[in-house]
Amino acid sequence: MAASIALAEAKANLSSVVRRVDETGAEFVVTVRNRPCAMIVPIPKPAPRKLKAAGALAGKRPKASRAEEKAAYQNALEAKYVDLP
Repeated sequence: MAASIALAEAKANLSSVVRRVDETGAEFVVTVRNRPCAMIVPIPKPAPRKLKAAGALAGKRPKASRAEEKAAYQNALEAKYVDLP
């Protein structure tokens, strides 16, 4: 249940009220002349993002020199076109 707080009190202690809402998830109903007029509530926390396969493996591939990459590419091309008439 939300605690009730007068507008003057909320105004005087706004930083501590907001800190309490953030840290504990407390909710406050702001009143003007004992009439509820606003509510201070925490915003929902975003769900943690899931890593995609490429993101999870980023940086895990061993670094190859430019010459090694060139040789591997040439070998792959030769293997691909070996059976052509």
